[in-house]
Amino acid sequence: MTYDVSADPASRFEHYVLSGVDRLKARGYNPTLFLRLVREHGGAVNAAKILLGNGKHTSYGFERLWEMGELESSIEFAVSLPWFRSLFTPDEQDEAERRLLLHDFPVKRRLRALEQSPPDWVTR
Repeated sequence: MTYDVSADPASRFEHYVLSGVDRLKARGYNPTLFLRLVREHGGAVNAAKILLGNGKHTSYGFERLWEMGELESSIEFAVSLPWFRSLFTPDEQDEAERRLLLHDFPVKRRLRALEQSPPDWVTR
């Protein structure tokens, strides 16, 4: 599988993570702290790097998504997606996966499922 390199990966990442905000709000969670990080630090990639930079704990948003059964909507899962991995260091990717695994999230299985039906901008 190859990925469309004609689009800016950081913009794709931001669109991907922000596209689920309205759905999460409808379910009772408004990620205001994350949205503030995105605004104040120049986008979703930088916000994700900040959140992943503290390996001692997960964010409130991550814990809330876990409680809701929505870890597939987390930054940690987005960082794990193959079409966004180039935006993050191996350490950031490892930290994202570690957090998901610590919360019993089936990372590998979910990634395999999404790779079977990637976004339309990912080419095969």
